[in-house]
Amino acid sequence: MTKEKKPSIYQANPLIESRKPMNTLEMRLFLLALQNVNPHISKNDKYYDKSFRELHLTPGEVKEIFGHGEYLHRLEQVCQKLAQRTVAIHKDNGDFTYYSLFGFIRYEAADGLRIKFNEDMRPLILDILESGYPYTKIDMKQIFQLSSAYAMRLLELMLQYRGLMTDTKIVRSLQVDDIRFYLNVPDGAYSKMQDFKRRVLDAPIQEINEKTQYILSYESLNLSRL
Repeated sequence: MTKEKKPSIYQANPLIESRKPMNTLEMRLFLLALQNVNPHISKNDKYYDKSFRELHLTPGEVKEIFGHGEYLHRLEQVCQKLAQRTVAIHKDNGDFTYYSLFGFIRYEAADGLRIKFNEDMRPLILDILESGYPYTKIDMKQIFQLSSAYAMRLLELMLQYRGLMTDTKIVRSLQVDDIRFYLNVPDGAYSKMQDFKRRVLDAPIQEINEKTQYILSYESLNLSRL
């Protein structure tokens, strides 16, 4: 991108563990919108956003993200789906809440793309200190260069446990059903564990290991824990 952006993004942990039904292009726009937010995360913060600001991507930046040629066709298709996206946050007691991600997404040929989060997302993205939620900080460069939405989500979920690191390792135990929920794996897809591991775990983990500073691996226990 041509503009100087802050290097890190922040999300409240319930948002990290939400179901994010987004493909790679949608995730990249979501991450750019996150990067545009300066959240309130500490009592020592002197400067933070009091409200959500619009993310503005110039026409050139839009082309950079979507590619040239038929990018306008892809842009409207992606934005239409992204405008309808919700994130599902579930609690252990069975309670759940669905949040609409964005208040609006607008494109004008001469101006570019403008995106603004839905105000209901404030506790999860903007007013993190006030919400009382723990949060996760992620290096934008590490996650944005990934081309797989599964890889992006796996990296988010692992870095959420960075505070529990021991001997430079992050260890997290996940049920297969939890991974399906977090990564938004369609119901019935990859019903054979061999296919699930190859498509949802092995290929995304290989990309993380090749493109980021992190090395991920997993061990399975009776094919039900990862």
